[in-house]
Order: sequence, then C-alpha cells, then structure tokens
Amino acid sequence: MLKHLRSIICVSLAACALLCGCGKSGESQPETTAETVAQTTAAATAVTTKPATVDTPANVKRYDFLSIKQKTDEINETFNKYISERRFKGVVYMKLGNDFEYLSATGSSDSNNHKNNSINTRFYIGSLTEQFTAAAVLSLVDSGKLSLDDTIDEFFPDYEYGDSITVENLLNMTSGIPNYVVRSDISDMAADLHIAITDSVKDDNSFEENKEIILDWILSQELRFEPSTSFESSDSNYYLLGEIIASASGKSYEEYIKSEIFKPLAMNATSCGSDEKLALPYDGREEGEKLCYSGVGYSACGIISNISDLLKWTDGIFYDKILSDESINIMRTATEDGYSCGMYVSGDRLTASGRCGAYSSMLSYTTDKSEIFVSLSNYNYSDPSHLRGLFRKYLSKYSAK
Repeated sequence: MLKHLRSIICVSLAACALLCGCGKSGESQPETTAETVAQTTAAATAVTTKPATVDTPANVKRYDFLSIKQKTDEINETFNKYISERRFKGVVYMKLGNDFEYLSATGSSDSNNHKNNSINTRFYIGSLTEQFTAAAVLSLVDSGKLSLDDTIDEFFPDYEYGDSITVENLLNMTSGIPNYVVRSDISDMAADLHIAITDSVKDDNSFEENKEIILDWILSQELRFEPSTSFESSDSNYYLLGEIIASASGKSYEEYIKSEIFKPLAMNATSCGSDEKLALPYDGREEGEKLCYSGVGYSACGIISNISDLLKWTDGIFYDKILSDESINIMRTATEDGYSCGMYVSGDRLTASGRCGAYSSMLSYTTDKSEIFVSLSNYNYSDPSHLRGLFRKYLSKYSAK
C-alpha cells in the first residue's frame, strides 16, 4: 500500500540528514528545521484508499476537506511547529479524507551508528498489541476452535477463579484480574512491572522463564471484583489470552498471529522479536525498560511494528476478510464502557495508545479511514496523545459548517 510513500520518504530522509539529540534525560537539543521531514503525499503517492462514507456518525468530526487541501502548506508548517516545540522524536502520520496526508520523522533510531527514525523504523507498540491479540482470538472463534463463552479453567485448570471467568471477560476487561503492569495515570505516560515481580524478571532470563514468573503472579491474585460486574483495564487479561491462543491453535502465540493476522495483511515488519530496524530506546527509566525484556510484554504489550504496517492494519482489518462479519462487528462495537478488543470506540472511531519503557505509541482511526493518526516514538518524553490533541484542535478551524 505504501510503496510510493516509502520511496519518497527515504529520499527525503537522506536529503535532510536528520539531526537529533539523544542520551540521558535533559541532554536533547532543540529541534532544527532539518530534523523534521513532513510530506503531504496525497498528490504524489498512489496509496489505495476507500472513499469516506457519506453517512458519518454524528460524534465523528466532519471536516471541510476542500479547505484542508487548499491549506496544505499552512497545516504542514503548523504541525511541524508543534513537533519541534514539544521536542517529539519518532514518526507521526496523519490522513484526512483522500487528499491530505502528513508525515514527520524526527530523532535517532541509533545515534551511535547515525541512523534516523523513518517510516521503516520499528518500535515497541505497547498496548496497541492488544487489538492484534483480540483479532487472533476472534479468528479462532471463527474457525470453531474457541468460544467466547469458554471458561478459562479449560486452559488454566488450577486457577481458583477459572470456572467463573470467560474468554469474553478477558477480551473485554471484565474479569477482575489485577494488572501485572502498573501505570501512573490514565494517560499511560509511565508503565512499570508490578513491584511484586519486578525483581524476579530479568534481562538474562529466557522468554519462558520471564513468562512463567508473570503467569504465576497473575494466576495467584485475588480478583478485584466479581467477573462481568465491572470494567477495569488490565494487561493481565491479554497476557492470559496469549496462552489461550497457543493452546487452542496448537501453535505458539507468535506463530499463530503471524500466520493468521500479519501474513494475510502483508504486515511483514510486525513481530514479537527485534531486529536491526528496531529503534533503540532513549531517556528510558530502568524499571520501565523491563517491559521490553523477553517474555514480559508477550500478547499484552510485546509486539514490534512500524508506521507502514500499522497503516496496512487500518487498511485491511475490516475489509480483507481475515475475520467473519460477526467478529468484525464485535471489534467495532463498544461495550458500555466504550471499550472493545484492545481499542476504545467512539462512534466510528477506534483509538488506542501504548507505553513500553521509553517507547510510546498511538493509533486512532475511523473505520472508513477518512481520518487516521498514527504515532510511534522511542524517546521517553514524547507524548503522542498530546500531539494528536494539538493537531485536532488546530484542525477544528476546518470543521464543516
């Protein structure tokens, strides 16, 4: 989908020779004009998009797309200014309608080797992982290998509460299971392992050793509330779903999600393992970095991806028939708490954000793709939620009358 976009961005990145501060907190330098690469690519690229629907839900913002197209340069300059002033470092993409696209790549992916963040740079995506895990669960439901009504004692026979918690409870965060990840506030700007396990999880442990530590802790905790009576976001739900996917499919979690989700959508840069294209973390905190250790993020926050692949996801999840219509409807329909399958749903808009050590992420899009915002960063102090808020506030001047 982004073949032409990649070519333009690679050329632009090379020409601009991005310069970026890095290292310890407080050492980063102010952004310069050369550090920001922003392209409006609608006229120059052949990105395949489906037209925006006419009957947009009332709570989805309507824009005067013609005015936005006419003010492309002004909008680009304003967005560049926001990124520079907030010293955001990473990759940001925004699309409005079929005529406006914005892309910015700033900061280093590996300062020691003079590598800069680009559209192909891979990042930990944190809790964005959960929507992919949810899709894998629904894929197994579609194939008859799993039911949302299954109680989880089938997969965790020694778990005290297994006969009262269903797969659906895990999927919709209504199980009452405590979170093995602790976040400072709802903005998700800091995330650490629970204090009870932080000393046991180690960088030199194997994948299975760290996973066993986390599973043992999750399955030994008392519930915070009776299943199905309340909602509380807890990564532990999706950690357990990874094991359920493996058990029901007969494959490892990574093998199954790769073959049934990533491969059909041509998400070739998305996986649970790192490579040379993974951006190094900067300004990270020691405890938060443990979330990136092998086996720790797993099916809750362990996936690594890039901007290109996340756009393939928004382009294909509801249109490429990797799931049944019933499963697609489940993903798109919010519970009374506004949550569904790893995303928060508001009308036609789905939004999720993530934090994993120094890495932060955000994905927000309408299902007709008339508006898409994607952000990935490897700098601890980047705040994608705030940046998106600034973008949308500025764009409100172009709201349709």
